[in-house]
Amino acid sequence: MRSHLLDDLERLLCLGLRDDARRTGLAEATARVLLVLVPGEDLPMGDVATRLGRSRSTATRFVDRAVAEGLVERRTGLDRRRRLAQLTPAGVTARESLSALRSQRAGALPRAVQERTGLGEGEVEWFVEAVVRSLVPPTR
Repeated sequence: MRSHLLDDLERLLCLGLRDDARRTGLAEATARVLLVLVPGEDLPMGDVATRLGRSRSTATRFVDRAVAEGLVERRTGLDRRRRLAQLTPAGVTARESLSALRSQRAGALPRAVQERTGLGEGEVEWFVEAVVRSLVPPTR
């Protein structure tokens, strides 16, 4: 039964991102790219893939879509072999809108846990942090 809970949580988190992306007029893949890029930061494509938790080829497809939409631009790094991704001004604006929706959704989570469990505010924060940590794969 517990593995079903994890599956349900992952599915609901994906649906939440998909809904937030749709509400801002974005594809889910584009939304994921916007959320992993930091305004003003040039990020190597390998790091984009790592932050997305996807293969390099999938990350490249996601970034290509965001580039085609004018939200991300690619640059060549100093050694010319490195390809860097950076948010455009339109990408920064779209990221801010998406982040606002994500913040609203994140703010609702502790309230919902508190209502269902009776835990205090500090206990809910501890609980949510424990859940997040349990989902992060251990580093070797």
